[in-house]
Amino acid sequence: MKKLIYTLLFFGLTAFTMHKYYVSVTEVYIKPEKLEIIIRTFPDDIERVLIDTYHVKADLSKKPTRELLKFYLLTHFSIDVDGMPVEYKFSGFTQEDEFYIILLEAKLPGKPKQISIKNTILQDLFEEQKNIVHFFYGDDKASFILIKQEPMAVYKLQK
Repeated sequence: MKKLIYTLLFFGLTAFTMHKYYVSVTEVYIKPEKLEIIIRTFPDDIERVLIDTYHVKADLSKKPTRELLKFYLLTHFSIDVDGMPVEYKFSGFTQEDEFYIILLEAKLPGKPKQISIKNTILQDLFEEQKNIVHFFYGDDKASFILIKQEPMAVYKLQK
């Protein structure tokens, strides 16, 4: 009986340590004249992708490393409004609890009918990476799970 309990305990504990989840969460707040975007990722994943991609020590407390993060995002995160690319700017970066939080803003050209987000963040490093995108517009909320084979979320505005 003791052997059975120890075996179950061992497999129960190691099951959680042997498997890691790879996920980021992006929130897109649609305002009358702009998009406010919050991206949350795990620090070790971002640091690893910067090391693997740019072969530098990933110290995000230093400006050059943050600049590499911005460049990485520009190549792996894009916004289209009504089929046209929209530039975004970085409005902040911080660490909260166990997440890196990246803040972005983009101006909206007029009243959009559709907003598309392409998010391949970390999918070049982790095949099983999932990027969750939530759109918030007034009282409406829509959510998408993006995977490497389907990295695009398309939100059609209701109002």
